[in-house]
Amino acid sequence: MHSWGIAIDFDPERNRLSWKRPQARLSLDDVIPYWQAWEAEGWLSLGRVRNFDWMHVQAARL
Repeated sequence: MHSWGIAIDFDPERNRLSWKRPQARLSLDDVIPYWQAWEAEGWLSLGRVRNFDWMHVQAARL
C-alpha cells in the first residue's frame, strides 16, 4: 500500500507495528476525533479495525 502511495504511517516511535491498545499512542480515546476525520474521507485505520499497526492509515479497503 505504501509503495502505491495509498498508505501513510504516523509517529512510529509511539505506535510500533506490533503494539496493541492501550500501548500504542494512537489507540487512546483522546485520538478518536483524529480517526473520525480520516474515516470521514474514506481512509481506514488498521489499528481501529484489527488492533495492530496503529501508525498505519490507508485509502484502500481490506
